[in-house]
Amino acid sequence: MAAVLSCIMPVYNAEQFLEKSIESVLNQSFAWFELILVDDGSTDGSAKICAEFSRKDERIRMISQPNRGAAAARNAGIQAADGRYITFVDADDILCPKAFEKTVQAMENHSLDLVSFNFAFCNGESRTNAEYPAFSTQSLEDFWPHFIEYYRANLFFSLCNKVYRTQLIKGCCLSFDETLRTGEDIQFNISYFEKVEKMQHLDTVYYEYWHRTQSLTRTATLDNMETGQRVLRTVRGFLEQCGQAALYPPLVAAQIPWDAVNFFDLLTDSSKPYTLEERQAGLEKLFRNEIWHAALMTQLKDRQGSYNKYLHWAAAHKKAKMALLPVRLKHRS
Repeated sequence: MAAVLSCIMPVYNAEQFLEKSIESVLNQSFAWFELILVDDGSTDGSAKICAEFSRKDERIRMISQPNRGAAAARNAGIQAADGRYITFVDADDILCPKAFEKTVQAMENHSLDLVSFNFAFCNGESRTNAEYPAFSTQSLEDFWPHFIEYYRANLFFSLCNKVYRTQLIKGCCLSFDETLRTGEDIQFNISYFEKVEKMQHLDTVYYEYWHRTQSLTRTATLDNMETGQRVLRTVRGFLEQCGQAALYPPLVAAQIPWDAVNFFDLLTDSSKPYTLEERQAGLEKLFRNEIWHAALMTQLKDRQGSYNKYLHWAAAHKKAKMALLPVRLKHRS
């Protein structure tokens, strides 16, 4: 039977986790899918693992290309996809067993353009769910009452918690911008949402995002502030184009404090692989932006403990070197 669903997995130097990720797809309760493994010029054993799986299971196809980034790998997967629907899985994450069954069932039964679902952030023994209650729409207008909280739950921009209609992607010539280092998923989803009419969100966790220290992208995280600002500008244009400009101010008020404190915590976390110079440059940039600095202070003021009080003082006085003193001392020990 021809594939109903095409699952696209970009692969780059993921040999440590790749087998478990592939197996989580193969163990789905719904069998009528194809798994497209796009090896993006891996230099470890990832290509060999992909080739071995593709030989063992006829549902798996492997594409090999020189290293061009995740956007290019996903575009290659889209071009090759034969299924009625498309979904994405990252090569170090885990798909829960009934994900394909429940999402395809929803797409088929209700003639949807999009189905999304909740997911979990996993790091060692810790697990944090990204959740929003179930809802369905008959038009994009029905989506706006959910937008801000759906966005804040991290469910709007994720690629891996969604199933897309292939005809809508290919018919509208949608693709990932290969010139972007970060945020290509954001741009893709915004372009797709503009075309969506019927959508359903399932309030079940069907995907696990695993935080892997080994796969940390240095440039992406050090660019978090610029990325956050660019994302909000993109979202503003999206909302204005859709006649929903009034949603932007409350979204910014809710989102920037979260973005600012996450960036601050990233730079002051001694376990992250950044130089002191990189950390200081990031903090000085954060402190110079009055909107982001004010938002940061609203998040730091209620943190307890002497260490957090010290960081609050350093941030309040915009002293990047002082904020990094604990990191300097730890690196010397």
